[in-house]
Amino acid sequence: YKQSADQPPLDAQQAEGADLLRQARESGAEIIGSAEVWGAFDGPLFLADVEGRALVVRPRTAIVATGAYERPAIVPGWTLPGVMTTGAAQTLWRSYRTLPGKRIAICGSGPLNAQVALELADGGASVALVAEAAAAPWWRPLSAAKAAMSDFQLVRKGLGMMRDLRKRRIPLAYRTRLRRIEQSDGALRVVLANAAGNETSHIVDAVCMNDGFQPQNEILRLLGADMTYDATFGHLRCTRGSDMETSVPGLYAVGYCTGLGGAPAARLEGEIAGAAAAAQLGFGNAGDLSAQRRALARQRRFQAALWQLHDGAPRPLTDLPPETIVCRCEEITLGVITEGLASTPGHVGTLKRATRVGMGRCQGRYCGPVATRLVAEATGRAVDDRSHFAPRVPIKPVSIASILAAQEALDGGD
Repeated sequence: YKQSADQPPLDAQQAEGADLLRQARESGAEIIGSAEVWGAFDGPLFLADVEGRALVVRPRTAIVATGAYERPAIVPGWTLPGVMTTGAAQTLWRSYRTLPGKRIAICGSGPLNAQVALELADGGASVALVAEAAAAPWWRPLSAAKAAMSDFQLVRKGLGMMRDLRKRRIPLAYRTRLRRIEQSDGALRVVLANAAGNETSHIVDAVCMNDGFQPQNEILRLLGADMTYDATFGHLRCTRGSDMETSVPGLYAVGYCTGLGGAPAARLEGEIAGAAAAAQLGFGNAGDLSAQRRALARQRRFQAALWQLHDGAPRPLTDLPPETIVCRCEEITLGVITEGLASTPGHVGTLKRATRVGMGRCQGRYCGPVATRLVAEATGRAVDDRSHFAPRVPIKPVSIASILAAQEALDGGD
């Protein structure tokens, strides 16, 4: 989705994506662009809006690959103009060749931050620093060795990014977290704290942040696919069989919507699920996928080691000031949520009704994980698969006209 129609690919990864799109177009499959799926029902039945036109799909099998969205750092000032997720900055640059600013700070945890820092620097931006919450990889040699044994090429790519950061004189600060963002004479002052609590600040005009990812699993949950809570990543993980089929017969799920696994693993899962779904419909058999399964096992080992390297423990919510905005859509602060927890403890759904947290356009995608953590801390109950906001139709903002058009299409039997 970050491919630009009128710009050449920036790197081998984007070129590979462009080639996959070309193969999909040449396969004879019908590709419907600009489609926003907003409803999913048993059957399965999918409802989508395509530039104002209703689309009703009743497939015999379905493969869900809705990806993930970024987890921002909830700190004072995270909603100020000029602050965005790292992936948003990458989309601006890759799709439109537009930089988010001239001088940029990038904060959070994970390899995406270093990758985007280099892309923006190559585009002409001055990157003040990359702040990484986790410790340097040499402090976890066993995890680094496991990653190298699983996929040495990806490890070499990561080492190359660290080398390129040094060549471009972009500081990489380990065990350093974003503390707050302040406005300062038309610019932004980004305040960081190291493991000892010592603060430093930088004046920039854009701040990019990525504290991990959340699977975009609303469709899967609406259709009743079983989920388990992954405490390591703090998100739900879809339960699947070896062919990527979920607990719902005929419903497959691949990639980031099932839990973090990396782009190479997502592609392998897609090959396995595609073959299995085709076989289920009577188009031959799944064939010999042993090579893909072995490669997928290696990628999963690599990802496990990678995120051990980037395991920066989540920041305690108790040290945030009460005026910190948690729900940006409804402008609900931490103080309001704390008061709501005192009067209506129990479940995040009760908190939602009491405070309106999670009732905005993003439907709790950004504030939901924080609200879930706060409820767990207030009640002393461990987070599980029932601790989260329940998805509801429409799962994305959609016009009333689109809903009416879908109803007319259903009534007409289209």
